[in-house]
Amino acid sequence: MKKIKAPPKKTGIWLDQQKAYIISIIGDTYPVIEKIRSGVESRIRIPGESKVFSRFGHTIIDDQEKKQKRQKLQRHRYFNKIMELIQDADYIYLFGPSDARYELENEISNNYLQKGKLVAVKRADRMTLEQMVHITLNFFDSDEFRLFKKNLKILKKTH
Repeated sequence: MKKIKAPPKKTGIWLDQQKAYIISIIGDTYPVIEKIRSGVESRIRIPGESKVFSRFGHTIIDDQEKKQKRQKLQRHRYFNKIMELIQDADYIYLFGPSDARYELENEISNNYLQKGKLVAVKRADRMTLEQMVHITLNFFDSDEFRLFKKNLKILKKTH
């Protein structure tokens, strides 16, 4: 009896600090798109607010460090949500306008289940959903992706 191999799941992720779009392609079907909001707070300024620090005697108290730790935790949760949704992906392509893609790249490379699945990380501008889908489909049809798969096969044969 011959085993039928499932088609590979190719995933493109466009992300910035506020949101991510996960574009999943299985075989020749139309891509499935999921949107995730980051929940990472940006600079919030209340009208009439004065400086971001306060004076306590001769000591100046600044909540910047506390805010940075909170934002780091929020980004970690954001990336974990994305990682849960892409855990069954065979190939991952990251693109977007902010440096959040490099932070997610580090999270993926530190995750032993996702290691080796990241094909490319590229800079991309803000774009419409249709443009994101088009870029993802074009990437997975490109020579760069074919070369990656070929090198991966060679690497698997040697090990």
